[in-house]
Amino acid sequence: MGRRLNLLLTTFIGLVLIIFIQSCECPLQEANVYSNCQVREATITKFNPNGSLQQIQNPDGTSSLVFVPDPLYSIHTFLFPFDQSMSGTLVNDERFSKSSTITIVKIPFSDLRPYFLAILDNFPQNNDINGDILLYNVANDFSYAEIRVFGEITRVNRNFNSENSTEFCKLVNDLTRDTAEIRNLKRSLSKFGQNLPNSIILNYNQANLVVLDTGNNVVTGITPLQKDIDYVLNLTSNKSVNLVVRVGDVYLYRAKNGKYFIFAVTDIRQGTLSPNKRRLTIMFSEIN
Repeated sequence: MGRRLNLLLTTFIGLVLIIFIQSCECPLQEANVYSNCQVREATITKFNPNGSLQQIQNPDGTSSLVFVPDPLYSIHTFLFPFDQSMSGTLVNDERFSKSSTITIVKIPFSDLRPYFLAILDNFPQNNDINGDILLYNVANDFSYAEIRVFGEITRVNRNFNSENSTEFCKLVNDLTRDTAEIRNLKRSLSKFGQNLPNSIILNYNQANLVVLDTGNNVVTGITPLQKDIDYVLNLTSNKSVNLVVRVGDVYLYRAKNGKYFIFAVTDIRQGTLSPNKRRLTIMFSEIN
């Protein structure tokens, strides 16, 4: 009798386990779950380092000169993530925390006069961006934007006019399954995107040059040597490259961290609240 009871109990427990396993929607072995696509999103604000120096009165009666940012002030760029547990980082360029301009290049006069030849700008050149993507400009009608990238980039010959994460993963997975297409895309990567048809190369000219004294003050009436002028302009040549991008564009990008990403431009818009800062949104996934 005891043996029969044990057999019935064992059978009952087995049936309960089978029903539980069949009704459970969770995977029993997480290692078996795999997806090529890990969809992420990022929104980048138009870069605007403008502000003004203002004199303020301190509590002790002394005065200080402080940098007061404009309403549209924004100094972040987007940095792609190092691993798939992150969605990337909006990193601030602290060089613009106290000034609207940075020094792009500065060299001493070759004839040993106590001056420097320099270029100052409101935007860093591509190779000096502290992230991967800087939003340089947004059209007034929001039909396009201009970005600067730190790494190598190429346009994918497909459009993605959606914000659907499932559809974006299908695009990424289709691309990654076609190893020949990915190889060709990687071969066509262009530094800063300068070889792409939608690139705009903004080279400096002699009008952009300033002369600084040893106290970093801009001085006039000093003529630098032509060889110094040529050296500075050559040093900065082809390093300020903007890409005109539109909603639906898809790109392959090799980031500052060496990883490859597929990203699509999914939105170009302005903010809801005043002063209505302009923004660009991308959807992206790391690939091998």
